[in-house]
Amino acid sequence: AALRRDLDAPPEPEVRELLERLRAEHSQPVPHREARWTESVPTDLTPTPPSGGPPAAVSRRRTALLRAAAGALLLAATFAAWRWTRPPAGPEFPLIAVGSLRDGATRDSTRSGGVLTDMLATSLARIYGLSVVANSRLLELIPRGTDTVPGTLPDAARRAGASEILEGELGFASDGGLRFELRRVDLRSGVVRHGYSVRAFDRYAAVDSATAAIARDFGLAAPTKPIADVSTSSPIAYGLYEEGLRSFFQYDVAAAYRLMEAALENDSTFAMAAYYAWRSGALLNGLTEPSLRERAIRLAPRAPDRERLLIFGRILVPLEDPAALAPAESLAIRFPADPDGQELFGVVQQYRGDYPAAAAAYRRAVALDSAGSAKPDAVCHACERLHHLFDLYSSWDSMPAAERAVRSWIRFRPRSPEALGVLAEIRWRQERWDEAEAALRRADSVSERRNDFDAARFRAAIRRGKYDELGQAAALALADPARDRRSEARWVWLIALRNQGRLREAMALAKEGRIPGGGQVSAESLEPDGINQAIVAFEGGDHAAAVRGFRALAANAAAIDAPGHRARGVVWNLTHAAAAYAAAGDTATVRRLADSVEMIGPRSLFGRSSRLHHFLRGLLLSRGGRHAEAVEAYRRAEYSPTMGYTRINYELARSLLTLNRAPEAVLPLRAALRGGIDGSNLYITRTELHELLAQAFAAAGQRDSAAAHYREVAAAWEKADSPFQARRRVALDWLARNTP
Repeated sequence: AALRRDLDAPPEPEVRELLERLRAEHSQPVPHREARWTESVPTDLTPTPPSGGPPAAVSRRRTALLRAAAGALLLAATFAAWRWTRPPAGPEFPLIAVGSLRDGATRDSTRSGGVLTDMLATSLARIYGLSVVANSRLLELIPRGTDTVPGTLPDAARRAGASEILEGELGFASDGGLRFELRRVDLRSGVVRHGYSVRAFDRYAAVDSATAAIARDFGLAAPTKPIADVSTSSPIAYGLYEEGLRSFFQYDVAAAYRLMEAALENDSTFAMAAYYAWRSGALLNGLTEPSLRERAIRLAPRAPDRERLLIFGRILVPLEDPAALAPAESLAIRFPADPDGQELFGVVQQYRGDYPAAAAAYRRAVALDSAGSAKPDAVCHACERLHHLFDLYSSWDSMPAAERAVRSWIRFRPRSPEALGVLAEIRWRQERWDEAEAALRRADSVSERRNDFDAARFRAAIRRGKYDELGQAAALALADPARDRRSEARWVWLIALRNQGRLREAMALAKEGRIPGGGQVSAESLEPDGINQAIVAFEGGDHAAAVRGFRALAANAAAIDAPGHRARGVVWNLTHAAAAYAAAGDTATVRRLADSVEMIGPRSLFGRSSRLHHFLRGLLLSRGGRHAEAVEAYRRAEYSPTMGYTRINYELARSLLTLNRAPEAVLPLRAALRGGIDGSNLYITRTELHELLAQAFAAAGQRDSAAAHYREVAAAWEKADSPFQARRRVALDWLARNTP
């Protein structure tokens, strides 16, 4: 029910099968007993069979089923909890936008009117319980060059989801001072819902008085601080900021940066100007980003609540700072109609590995953004959030749901090369080769850039085991004038060589730039590649060299300024070093590194970092012969079954095979093959996954499936170095004995 309601998706076949099995196992009649709501529920839900009851295997199966059912219920409860997590229940108020405000008390009516609009929208958003569309949101939804066209603001307000809009004018009062006249208009019918008239001595006081009047109308408390205290008391600074906002959302980031800096010259405490100076300045020159970021953080407490939370959240999330959770959560709950807040909360939860909460937040952001993204000339924020959903479901190993998200994206932008390329990727992950190629041909036909999808085709060739074809394409790309294409070709070719067991050639290409078959990488393209060198050393059995390489990478990560990034980089590379120590038999060092990883990992928002120490403890347990405990440790280490760290999947399957639990070993290995080609999946080859998967299928008595994976192994290692040739002969011998 939760899937249908919140995701518009049917349950997976496995869920329906589970339901039927649960019904079948628990269909025995039980004595009638009157229900009592006060009856206590036992905390231990593990079934205890009576004497002479089902054997241990059946009991274990029933326990696993109950745990799975509890997981499904927990998922539904998570969706429900998110759906109803919001401020205390009260009257339902409309979502209000602030439209055109004519400033008749100044010569520059256009510029001051825009300032008034932003000031009033910002001030109204501080009324707790009232939902207001931010002025920056309206500017995002206005097509380029149409901001002065009549009717543009009401149309943007409708697409932002508003049901009412405020319009009016500021003018001189007959007896001195200013009079601010406002009308609250229903956007659908055009009916005036309410009128407001306030008097004040200046514009700031007029905005404060209008805010108080509107708050009284809705029976809500007015903000205690004047608007000048949470924005700026300088009219010049406010005007420059408002023009800067227009430039920013018209993609003129250079003009936006100049205007925001000019606003800050007039008022150095203007928090929102500092925030947009950071956003635009970082796009112009990455070297200035740290100083602009620090200024925005320092001034954030002076901003209104929504903007303050947005500043902290948007700055802290890219830094992978765990402190990002608090502002993201507050923004999503306090401003449920704000798609930016929902998206930010989704990003934070995905970072942490809480996929149900992230999916619900992204879905809400898409729903809030759908109207604003529907026009072809509008910025498609819903597309960005659907891209997030694709990535989330891929990491969650739910490929059908990931494809549904991409298809929704394509419905918004049918001619988007990026969306069509992502559709090809998700089909490759499901081994739907012809459909993937069809999607990529469509992407090529609408792309404006030459060779836009070469990198995707390289990775698809590795998935399909077309190593000779990839080698020929990579050799050509290494001679391309574009440096980024040369670097990409070398990187992907290294992965392909490792998958083929050609480690000597891989090390020569990584270390010296020697091209397989002859030739040399140009000096300017021979970039240092410590990652591949350390991995190749590990796979070749040179554990001391692997340890040195990963230790050096960890030392480099320790020099990163941002604590979240630093923690992530250090624990990631220490984990690889510890795996090399474990392979060399140095369990004492592994134990020390596991303690270090456990201490450092939680300093990063990235959820994988705080879980990796369980993997190292699993290695220690498995090498001590305690495989049942190792299995639990590996499962606690899992961040994503497809995009987390595929060596966890591999070691988990090895322990399960040792415990004669072959069907369970199949699941993590198949998930790993549905992951990426590089990134967190870089550290073990697909050929090794195929090899262990063949062994798991053989142990489970599924000879056809085992044969398919052994054939992958035999083909990939045809030109392999001698250690892999011995393993290839095992695959060939099995095929000779078990296939016609």
